[in-house]
Amino acid sequence: MARARRGDDGRYHGDLPCRWCEVLLDQEGRRRPRYYCRVTHRLKFYGSWIVAAIMS
Repeated sequence: MARARRGDDGRYHGDLPCRWCEVLLDQEGRRRPRYYCRVTHRLKFYGSWIVAAIMS
């Protein structure tokens, strides 16, 4: 699995998988890591988390 690393300049370099579909996302020197490839994947992940919290 690929990993993004934080450089000396405080920026992330490398790849991280999307938390929903596991597609690798190039971080391109971002200050904050990108966790989702699309807004809809972020919403689906949040929705599934809420459902799991209510069900337990």
